[in-house]
Amino acid sequence: MLEIILENIVTAPERLGLPAAYAESDVLLYRQYGRYDTVAVQREGRQLLERAEALQAEYDIAALPRLGKQYAEWSKKLQQLKFKRLLHGEFAADKGITLYVNAIRQECAEHGWDYAVYYDSVLVHERVHLLHYQAVLAHFGAAGAAVQSAEYKQAQRYWYGRQTEAAQAAVVKETLAEFARWLWCLQQGHLALAQAFLQTPEEARTCIPYYPYAGVRGLCALYVRSPQAAVRAYSELWQLSLTSWQQAYARIKEL
Repeated sequence: MLEIILENIVTAPERLGLPAAYAESDVLLYRQYGRYDTVAVQREGRQLLERAEALQAEYDIAALPRLGKQYAEWSKKLQQLKFKRLLHGEFAADKGITLYVNAIRQECAEHGWDYAVYYDSVLVHERVHLLHYQAVLAHFGAAGAAVQSAEYKQAQRYWYGRQTEAAQAAVVKETLAEFARWLWCLQQGHLALAQAFLQTPEEARTCIPYYPYAGVRGLCALYVRSPQAAVRAYSELWQLSLTSWQQAYARIKEL
């Protein structure tokens, strides 16, 4: 399945049942990720340090366990700091695929990457989203159905996730799309670009579900150990995602 996708997704999307057309835009858009404000977390860290120094001066050993627990909770926040990321591409069920060309140019200029290669890698990511969306429609019997139909409405509700499932759904979607992009780069010989996807400051300090792209780390690590196992896990995730975002998300956390 994944092999067929990567062979055709850039040059022959029609073989996958995908439209070749997509939109381009010059606008620069940012999306915010994370949960906690950086300044507030830094302030809390300084307060904990001051408290630790005070306890040391007072020889208040009994209070140390509580302080240790507070420190552990604070440490978790370091992986959930808020930050903004420039959007390079976007898929929306009602609008299709949009590639943000100025954002791609800016990224390539900053890091010295080839524009055409990076552009195609973003296209891979967004077309996998579209392919995934079509699979969800088909699973609910909504492929080709009228937008007023019960099947279509059910598929739409599932695709976007119900309340608490929305964050998990985002992780699953981005894991499937970003791993395909990463593997496409490897197969095309763009090793430096593939490696860069996993080494950005955001990747290093953030975690799922607050940064959905972080979910791809496990699949990439598995691929390094066993390409066959990673491809099987990808297919398993794809199938799980058609029936339960929660189960697919749990599988990602196991990787």
